[in-house]
Amino acid sequence: MRRYLAIVLTLALAGCGSDGSSTPPTNGDTSETGARVHRAAFVVANGVFNSELMAPYDILHHTVFRDSLDYVEPFVVSEDGGPVTTFEGLVIQAHYSFENAPEAEILVIPSTEGSMDRDLDDRAYMNYVERAARAATWVITVCDGAFPLAETGLLSGRVATTFPADRGAFAERYPEIDVRDDVRLVVDGKFLTSVGGAMSYEPALYVLETEWGREYAELTAEGLVWPWSLSELPHVVLERPGEGALATTLARTPPDTSTWSP
Repeated sequence: MRRYLAIVLTLALAGCGSDGSSTPPTNGDTSETGARVHRAAFVVANGVFNSELMAPYDILHHTVFRDSLDYVEPFVVSEDGGPVTTFEGLVIQAHYSFENAPEAEILVIPSTEGSMDRDLDDRAYMNYVERAARAATWVITVCDGAFPLAETGLLSGRVATTFPADRGAFAERYPEIDVRDDVRLVVDGKFLTSVGGAMSYEPALYVLETEWGREYAELTAEGLVWPWSLSELPHVVLERPGEGALATTLARTPPDTSTWSP
């Protein structure tokens, strides 16, 4: 029992700085291990839905168990770096604020209770979403997280999807976007939009398979007891980042098509 407690304390301390804040993740080769660590930012606000936040977070976090020298390190970003309360009542402590969050190669926009209205009028939230989306190699929206991304204008002229019950409202608000209602996942360039809900694992698994291969994604899914087969997933790919896109961004200086058919 004492040994177990010691391990827990060691892990807890390893994840915190001296002031109790999370240790900043770093892209590229780390000085001590030579590991390639890819950043994934999850932008949150009060009312974020548990599934849309935690399902892709779990998938990306578990990459360290596939390869401890090449993995994704996810972190949560809120407006002030403080906690937010999910729609279901859980309190989530963010790692960073919109002002001090590091640049991320992957941006994940989970759905919140206000994704269709309140968040779109929140200038601090929207400014961060646009800034982070422009800098990212992959941008994932889960459920109604497609609304804030569309509000930036970055989806204009592209194909996308969102939560099934809200596709009509999405198409009406953003007529310049081709909204698909026959798939669960759309990839158009670096933008990956998805339906959310119980399927919130899927977009992160798609990125894993694209970047690291099918076996890698299948093993990660197996570890979470989630069935994964891209060939059976209703999805459409119009264009996507080049193979190994994340690897090509490791050394970068931070900046100042196949279709599934039923």
